[in-house]
Amino acid sequence: MTKRTNLFVLVLLCISLLITGCVDKKKIDEIAETQKEMLATLKSIEGKIGNLPKAAAQPSRPTIDYNKVYNLPIGTSPIKGNKKAPVTIVEFSDFQCPYCARLQPTLKQVLEAYPNDVKLVFKDFPLSFHKQAKNAAKAARAAGEQGKYWEMHDLIFEKFSTVNEAMMKEFAEKLNLDMNKFQADFNSTKYDNLIEQDINLGRTAGVTGTPSLFLNGKRMQRRSFEDFKAAIDEILKKK
Repeated sequence: MTKRTNLFVLVLLCISLLITGCVDKKKIDEIAETQKEMLATLKSIEGKIGNLPKAAAQPSRPTIDYNKVYNLPIGTSPIKGNKKAPVTIVEFSDFQCPYCARLQPTLKQVLEAYPNDVKLVFKDFPLSFHKQAKNAAKAARAAGEQGKYWEMHDLIFEKFSTVNEAMMKEFAEKLNLDMNKFQADFNSTKYDNLIEQDINLGRTAGVTGTPSLFLNGKRMQRRSFEDFKAAIDEILKKK
């Protein structure tokens, strides 16, 4: 029983004693004294609870400015499509992200619809809770050393939910890569800094999750084929 319940019982006892006429002044005095002690204890507890530090308010996610143009240099990132295309899609992505995997057919459709006007730039943004995401990024880059970046990219996304290192090796064999070179490149640390550069670049542009997409430097709010088409046509119209 709680202290408040005990106090309530004691009060009822006092009332009962008075009503029945079974009055024992000494007993009532003892009860009254106990009541005072309990009230003091409750007051002390309530005071301590009131002085406990309040839980810090969860920081709200920063508001995204969809009109801001970010400087997102291509650097050494892989490019798909016409490298001289006037429209650039920059995708910050995670190879184990289900939303990124679902987006791939749409991006393929966009590139097929605008073969001369649009190029896709892939930036690695592996999330910490996707344990194989960074390894997958390294495997794709290692395959890229032998001209098979996008082929490895596609195979990994097809198996994004179950991909592991053994599967990445199988993909490399399926692509007829030089396995000694692939394994050496994959096991090296030469891609670590490049992946970290992508992550830092994304953070400067306000990226907190994947996929995050930028069209000629502007953050995209929606990402259906119709959304891409409307935005791309608007850019091409101005040019």
